[in-house]
This record gives sequence, C-alpha cells and structure tokens, in this order.
Amino acid sequence: MDINLVNDMNTLNYILIAIILIITIIIVSSYKKLNYIFKTLDEVLQGNFNQRIRLQNHIKPINILSIKINSIIERLQKINEDNKISEESRKKMISNISHDLRTPLTSMLGYMELILDDNILNNNQVLNDNNTLDKDEILDSNKLSEEQKEEYLKIVYSKGNYLYNLMEEFFQISKLDSNDIKLEIKEVNISEIIRENIISFFNEIKKLNIEPKISIPKEDIYAISDEKALNRILSNLISNTLKHGSKATVIGISLNCDEKNIFIDIYDNGIGIPEAEINYVFDRLYTVEKSRKLELRSSGLGLTIVKKLVQALDGSISVYSIPFEKTVFTFTLPKKLK
Repeated sequence: MDINLVNDMNTLNYILIAIILIITIIIVSSYKKLNYIFKTLDEVLQGNFNQRIRLQNHIKPINILSIKINSIIERLQKINEDNKISEESRKKMISNISHDLRTPLTSMLGYMELILDDNILNNNQVLNDNNTLDKDEILDSNKLSEEQKEEYLKIVYSKGNYLYNLMEEFFQISKLDSNDIKLEIKEVNISEIIRENIISFFNEIKKLNIEPKISIPKEDIYAISDEKALNRILSNLISNTLKHGSKATVIGISLNCDEKNIFIDIYDNGIGIPEAEINYVFDRLYTVEKSRKLELRSSGLGLTIVKKLVQALDGSISVYSIPFEKTVFTFTLPKKLK
C-alpha cells in the first residue's frame, strides 16, 4: 500500500477521533448544563424566585435558552411580589372597611338606643304611676330634653350621611375597576366648572379661615370631556386639600393650557406630605395620618378615584410637596380625547 495513502488515512483517523472526542465533550458538557438548568427550574417551581441560571457558556442555543429562562423567572418574581402586595392591600382594605363601617354604626346605634330607651322608660313610668298615657306627663318626665334628642338625631343623620358617602365611594371605585363607567363626552367649559366647585366649598373655606387664590384666564377654556368626571375630580381634590392641608392659610387653583393640553393645579401651603409617602398618595385606602385633622375623616379612596377618572379621560396626575410652602396636585387633560 502506498505509504502516503496510509499516512493520509491515519491523519483522517486522528481527525475523526478528535471530532468524536470534541462532540462527546460538548454533549457531556451540554448534559451537565441542561441538568443544572433543570435543577434551577425545580427550585423556582418550589417558590425560590431568587434563583437565576448562571453559566459560563459558549454554546449559543443554551446561552439564549438561559437568558430567556432568567427573563421568565424575573417576571414570575415580579408577579409574586405584586401578589403579596395585593394580598396585603386586600387585608388592609377589609380591615379599614370594617373599621370605617363599624365606628359610625356603633355611634349611631348608641345614640338611637339612648333615645329609644328614654322613650320606653318614660312611657313605662307613666303607665305604672297613672295607668294612662297623658302626653303632658310623658313630656314632663323625659330624662332627655327635646334639644338633646334633636342633637342626637342630627349626629345620627351625620353618621348615616358619612356611611352613605363611603358606600358611594366603594361603589364608584368598583365600577372604575371593572371599566363599567360610561363617559358622556361633549364640549365643556372647564373655567366654569372650576368656578362652580370653588363656590360649593366657599363656606367650608371661610369657616377654616383659609384664603382662596384663583387664577383662571379671562377667556373661558373649553375641552371635549366628561362634565361629571371633571366635577368629581375637582371636588375630591379640593376636599382632600381642605381635609389634609393642616395649618394651611392658602388654598389655590390655577388653570392654564396650550394648543394640546389643559393644566390644572390645586395647592395649599399646609403641613404637606412626607417625602417617604408621596409615592403612595394615590394608592387605595392610603391616608397621611400625621397631616389629618382629627375631626375630619377620609376613606382613602378619594385620590384613587381621581387618578382613575383622570386616566379615563386620557390625562395624567402628579403631586409634589414642600412642607409649609406648597403641596400641589397637578392634573393634565388633553383638549380632545384620543
């Protein structure tokens, strides 16, 4: 046999052996890496979302696979964290709803019981003593005066009105969450809507001895929007400022616009919002306890409703606060809905 041919065959054999060895090494290496990937996925499935696939790898398909799997794990981790936050929020919401309903109901029942017990006691006393229901004697023997009864009834009415408004807010937020709210889009005079809302709060502003500052252009500003939604947005923001603008001496509203957008600022110079909490003011049932006036109550849904309504009108809302200088809520609306 030709020596050159033999040498060529030996060389080919060596090359073939080398290729087989390389393929074997790649297969074994790939098997180990795939096995590592499987073990990592098992840990993720058991709830360890901090795991990631970390490989020194030069095989492109496995590298791409690792990147994709890590991306999926990160999404799962985010979903898991959001679920925990939602669960905590749900528990807090149930607790707050229970408290907000129980407190005024307990008060209402207490005052109603006083009135009813007083009437029952007086009627029984008259029957026992005289065996008659003489009207004058019943009135004379009352332990509660008519003025006291009227005062208690006013308190019961006030608490009942608070409960009604609270339930309306829960109803409103549920409709917004389910997108079950119909907007009546038409041309509206935003300047006039702002004036009407300021007038509706005038007595409360005067009672709190707060100076109103209104800045509205002479020419009325119009937009294609929903009048009821705008009234609710402005009413909630003004009410929120009056409730939580503790120690404020000024409340202001300014209206501006450009060719595309309308800008409305509602501000005060009160105690403000803590920096650590400012990112949560639009969260459901959030309240800034330190800035709340003790005699005023809030469900914590007002600003959530505001944000959802603004978004429904294709707008945006933001807030910033410098304590005792300016706390301002700014919402922007397009002049025409998209």
